[in-house]
Amino acid sequence: MALDMKQRLRTLLCGCLLVCWVVCPASVAAEARLDSLLSVLDDVILHSRQFEAEKQRHIASIRQSLSARALSPEEEYAVNLHLYAEYEAYICDSALHYINRNIEIAQTVGRKDWLVEAKLEKAHLLAVSGLYAEGIALLQSIDRRQIADNLLADYYTAFENIYLYHAEYAQDDEYRPRYLQLRACYLDSILQVVPQGTYRHAIAQAPLLIDHGRYEEARAVLKHILPQLNRQTRDYAVLTSILAYACEPDRPVGERKYYLAESAIADIRSVVKENNSLRVLAELLYEEDDLERANRYMKKSMADATFYNARLRNIQASRMLPLIDNAYQREKEAQRQKLYVSLWVISALSLFLIAAVVFVIGQMKKLARARREVVEANRELQKLNEDLTAANLRQQEMNGSLTEANCVKEEYIGRFLGLCSAYIDKWETYRKMLNKQAGAGKLDELYKQLKSSRFIDEALKDFYREFDNAFLNIYPHFVESFNRLFPPEEQVMPKQGERLSTELRIYALIRLGISDSSRIASFLRCSITTIYTYRSKLKNKSLYRDDFESEVMKIGSPKA
Repeated sequence: MALDMKQRLRTLLCGCLLVCWVVCPASVAAEARLDSLLSVLDDVILHSRQFEAEKQRHIASIRQSLSARALSPEEEYAVNLHLYAEYEAYICDSALHYINRNIEIAQTVGRKDWLVEAKLEKAHLLAVSGLYAEGIALLQSIDRRQIADNLLADYYTAFENIYLYHAEYAQDDEYRPRYLQLRACYLDSILQVVPQGTYRHAIAQAPLLIDHGRYEEARAVLKHILPQLNRQTRDYAVLTSILAYACEPDRPVGERKYYLAESAIADIRSVVKENNSLRVLAELLYEEDDLERANRYMKKSMADATFYNARLRNIQASRMLPLIDNAYQREKEAQRQKLYVSLWVISALSLFLIAAVVFVIGQMKKLARARREVVEANRELQKLNEDLTAANLRQQEMNGSLTEANCVKEEYIGRFLGLCSAYIDKWETYRKMLNKQAGAGKLDELYKQLKSSRFIDEALKDFYREFDNAFLNIYPHFVESFNRLFPPEEQVMPKQGERLSTELRIYALIRLGISDSSRIASFLRCSITTIYTYRSKLKNKSLYRDDFESEVMKIGSPKA
């Protein structure tokens, strides 16, 4: 039993969720559609003068035909009937003027059918003007037997309209039901003389179905005809207004408001001043507290009723307009009070904001001052860093120079110590040889040995060879780097069997820091002039005439 109850509850919950899932999006979409339509209605009201100006131009073109030439009674009657149709829902007095003229024409030419038609149209004008008794008397003056079949529907419609307007005007429980009952009788009569499936049959059948609570059937009848109508005509406005009343009283008013808005839009576009939908829509919006729109729509409805001289519509609008206007004014006053409070709050916040801005500006100035101090300190620090970097570079250069000097010293000291030791041994051997020759009395050979320069030449060769080897051991790419300072055709190459030529040795000594020409000449055992000549000649041939020897000093690096 408990499990069965749980299953039922679960089923009921799922059903509720399903209904919410289906209904909620549909209601949201319907609300959005209504909001969009109300926006269209606002725009149409805003441009209503343009539609009215177009209608006036159309009426003026019809009226010109009355004065263009002399018209026969038939032609004048037709033109007047056309003008009546244009003025019938636009300006009541003008419509009454042309229909009275048609009554005169009909009486003059003795056309009873014209006279009946004109009286039926006049009865409709009397009804909308609030002259119900006069309208009924006019209709009763018509002999029912003289009415042609094609005018029977108009005859019943005229009565139906009078009793409908009379019931709306009465607004009591004594006479109103009687007028509505008479109206229903004439609606039933209309249904007997108009074809089914037509516009006139639908707008007569639907009110009867509504009176009997058969709202769904009434909507079906009206919606069947709706696609056949032009949205900018009075017929469309009338049918959609009846559709609004065909919505059940217990259902949400959204659908009713939608059709009332459709009807009001059609009324304004077709310049119908005798309208009712805009007023009813304003009342519904008032009940939903949309006071701004309700006030605007009601004022528009009352202005149209006054313009048309529709007493009933004017009375209906005047009953509601003060209520709506007062509520609207109260809402505006409440909004004004809220605005005053908001202004005070905003003023207080503004003062606080100004104080905050002043404080922030002061802090920003302090921050800017501190930033400038930091920038200045950074600039000084950057300068110190640059000086330190330059000192480091100089230190590195000095370290490099010291390293190079140490390398040169190590290389040459080692080599020349060895060379000196070798020469000591050679001199000792040479001395012993000379001593032996002197002891043996070989004076000629001794003299020959002393006179010969072979020993010195060999010593110089050994000395230059050791110098070349030591230098190229320190700067192994000196020759290639040196020749890059010259054009290809002027490059200096050592002789066969030599590692350095005299020119290369001159600049090898310069690279080692010996730039004095006299010292170079002494080292290479040649004249100072020769050294100057070599230096000048090579400098002029080089690609760097102005700083040739500076470029030479950049060649190579000390070998670690």
